[in-house]
Amino acid sequence: MQRLTSWLAVLLLFVSAAASAQTQLSETEEGERWFNLMADALNELNFEASFVHVQGDRIEPYQWVHGVDENGRQFEWLSQMNGPGFRALRIDDVVSHFHPAATSYSLNSNAVSTLIPSAFNQPFVNVSKYYRAVAVGGARILDRKAQHIRLVSRDNQRYGFSIWVDRDNGMPLKVLMVNREGEVMEQLQLTNLSVRPVANEMVNELGKIERPPMLDKLQPHQPPRLDVAPNWSPAGFKLLKKQHHRLVIDGTPVDHYLYSDGLAEYSVYLTDDSEQQHQANISFTGPQTLYSQHNAQIMVTVVGQIPIEVAKQIASSVQ
Repeated sequence: MQRLTSWLAVLLLFVSAAASAQTQLSETEEGERWFNLMADALNELNFEASFVHVQGDRIEPYQWVHGVDENGRQFEWLSQMNGPGFRALRIDDVVSHFHPAATSYSLNSNAVSTLIPSAFNQPFVNVSKYYRAVAVGGARILDRKAQHIRLVSRDNQRYGFSIWVDRDNGMPLKVLMVNREGEVMEQLQLTNLSVRPVANEMVNELGKIERPPMLDKLQPHQPPRLDVAPNWSPAGFKLLKKQHHRLVIDGTPVDHYLYSDGLAEYSVYLTDDSEQQHQANISFTGPQTLYSQHNAQIMVTVVGQIPIEVAKQIASSVQ
C-alpha cells in the first residue's frame, strides 16, 4: 500500500509538472499570437490616434494617422503637437522627416519614427531569437479591453517591454520600456483611437505632400575617418549606419555608428580627443543610457536604449 501511495505521488508530481510546462507554452504562444495581431493591425488598419510619449520628465503629445489606399499603399503620418512641430510621413518604405528649424529629408525605412519600434509592424519571428513574448493577463486601457504581453530579453543584454494590445483590433494602446529591475525607462500611451473601415480623406491629402529629397542626395555619405571602430555589439543588434559628420550642437567631427535590434537602438560616437585622455569617464542611466570613456587617444561615447553594463562593454571594444 505504501509503495502504491509513493507511485501515485510521483505520478501526480509528473502530471503537475507537465501541466505547468503546457501552461507556460500556451502563454508563450499566446504572447506571440498577440504580437503578430498587433503587427497586422499596424499594417492593415485605417486609424486616427493621439498619444503621449513620456521619457523621464519630458512629456510630448503626438497625432498619429495610418491608412491603406485602394492600391494597397500604406500612408502613415506622425505630428508632434508641442514645440516647433516635427512631422514625419511614411509612404510604404520611404519616410520623410519635416523639420521647421533644420533641413528636411527622406530615407528608406519601414517605421515612421523610433517612437514606434520598427519591429512592431513585423512578424514576431524577426526578434524571437532575442526576446520571449508572454501573455500575462488582461486590463482596461483607454476604456477598451486590452491584452497585456511582455517582451523579455533572452540574454539580459537589452531592455524589456510591456505592451497592452486592443483585444478587438490588435492596436497597441500602451507601451512601456523597462529595465532589468522593472523600472519604466520610457512609455507611450494612446489617449484617443478611431478605427475606420476605409481610409479617410486625410490619407488622400498625404499623398499630395511634396516630399524632401533623399538624405544621401542632401548629404553625400562620408565614411568613418578614424582607424578604430566598435568590435562588439550585443547579439541581434545590426549596424544600420556608419558615417563621419559634425555634431549639430558644437560642430565636433565624429565617426557615428548606429545599431538596432528592431525594438531598441544605440549609437557609438568616436572622436579624436588625444589632448584630454585623462578626463574621467562619464556614466548616466536614465531614459537613454550615456557612457563615455577614453581609449588611448579616442573618446568613445555610447548613447541608447541599453543597460549601462552593455554600454561599457561596447565602449571597451573600440580598440
